[in-house]
Amino acid sequence: MSPHENIFEKACLVQMSTSMWQGTRALDPAVMQQVNNNSTWLKGRKFLINPELLGPIKTAVHRARKEAIVAHTLPFPITGLYLVPKDSIESIESKMAFFRDRFWEKVNEFESIYDDARQEARQILGDLFDSEEYPDNIQEKFKFNWKFITITMPGKSMILSPEIYEREKEKFISMVEEAREMGIRALHQELSENVEYLMTRLSGTNGKVKILKSAMFNRMNKFLEDINTKNIFDDQRLQELAHQARKVLDNTDSVSIKYNENLRNHLHDQMAQLKTAIDESIENIPFRRIRMPDQDSAMDYPVAMSI
Repeated sequence: MSPHENIFEKACLVQMSTSMWQGTRALDPAVMQQVNNNSTWLKGRKFLINPELLGPIKTAVHRARKEAIVAHTLPFPITGLYLVPKDSIESIESKMAFFRDRFWEKVNEFESIYDDARQEARQILGDLFDSEEYPDNIQEKFKFNWKFITITMPGKSMILSPEIYEREKEKFISMVEEAREMGIRALHQELSENVEYLMTRLSGTNGKVKILKSAMFNRMNKFLEDINTKNIFDDQRLQELAHQARKVLDNTDSVSIKYNENLRNHLHDQMAQLKTAIDESIENIPFRRIRMPDQDSAMDYPVAMSI
């Protein structure tokens, strides 16, 4: 089995899809002409309701993407898809179920005030109010879904000609190679950001030392705990850098550094050296976009199925 096939024994893909009523509409060109005769140069939109009423729903979507998807996955070359380490599937499923329920809870709350929101809009918009722009069934305008997907290298068959088979095989290999480079780079950058965060906390800003709390190490510790799960490409340099970070933290007394400036400075210097090493490693990671002429959409990759 090639390493390109093996990666999808360690991981799958996840796709999150949501939609919601935006509550805005383009203004009629005739209205814009009252502002400027050349309406082709001037476009405008109107809110159909108070936009703050949709805020809690948007927040649920944002948190789901950030906390359930991005936090547990690696980037992938196809827009809208994320690479999921096998051991993260259950965590993602559980968190997405939580945010789905949260999403619909907020949709139901919005639905309960929808009629009042329309009446408020009628009063505020005046002649610009148009009842036809408001859905009768507002629930139908909201969706929250996700699915796990597997992709495998196309196998030889009687259906594909040898030329098409070789082309699809090459596309698959290129896609996995790009995913590998994107994933490794993302993990190195995340480690660099965590180190930089600690350096900022230790040095303060504008000459003012920030209040140091034990919790400031939580972010780095969480990353180091997850590294074995996320490092599905077995990047040895990442493991070495993570080991150095663990060693520094293991030798750090989070209580003592609050009161000892020398210890803070020493820890800051260690973190600075580590960050230099991480940034050098990032520079050595290939950065390229591998694209075949017809490799512009997810549909170009055969043998994909939902789990």
